[in-house]
Amino acid sequence: MKWRLIEQEAYDAAINMGIDHAIYESVAIGRENPTIRFYKWKNRAVSLGAYQNPKDINFEACKKHNVQITRRMTGGRAVFHDVNDLTYSVIAPIRVFSYSIDKAYKAVCYWIIDALTELGIGAELENKNDIVVKGRKISGNASRAMEKGVYLQHGTLVYDIDAKLMSAVLNVPKESIRAKVSSIYQNKKISKDEVYNALKASFVFNKDFKIGSLSQYELMRAKDLAEARYSNILLPPGSFMKSRGACYVERGA
Repeated sequence: MKWRLIEQEAYDAAINMGIDHAIYESVAIGRENPTIRFYKWKNRAVSLGAYQNPKDINFEACKKHNVQITRRMTGGRAVFHDVNDLTYSVIAPIRVFSYSIDKAYKAVCYWIIDALTELGIGAELENKNDIVVKGRKISGNASRAMEKGVYLQHGTLVYDIDAKLMSAVLNVPKESIRAKVSSIYQNKKISKDEVYNALKASFVFNKDFKIGSLSQYELMRAKDLAEARYSNILLPPGSFMKSRGACYVERGA
């Protein structure tokens, strides 16, 4: 199976979520190959889980520090995205992973763990979606098995930590962040480019792939989705909202 690799670019929060959604639609109808996408955040942002209560984050702090807010299509807890973080998405037919969501989740998480190992950072998978180094979380991941048999997973690898800002926007004590969150730079003084290259090599290992780009349709669709869906955090009437807390502090799904 041929994969498409989309190289790292930075976008606003709503556009990032809109792009992941637009790629899903393209893969679902067979317009595009299964896709591995790397991306960054043009501005610092918080992404809420699909049905997470917005009260879990501090809106005043977000406004004060120009932190954008969006809502993911995947579940889970609030994630703080720094401009230095490395983020990915994997969108492919679930049959690629033997029709198993569990296998898909573990496979992608181990691509990250293998990259960290190559960089000399020992990491392990805790629960089903927490990648930890020395007991502290370094990567949060979320997935969704969507309609038409397409699997989507995206996640963030923390390069460095702004504990003060993360604490302010996520309503979490700084002490908890320092005790429970890890980063690449804390473990090894290596550049973001080195980390990115290791991730790319691990994600495409043993795959038939080509470096591609977003199609014009995907870009237009992403902008429409960003405006209509991902630029606000409202839920459809009747949706059940959950208080979840912060991804890097609260472990598990």
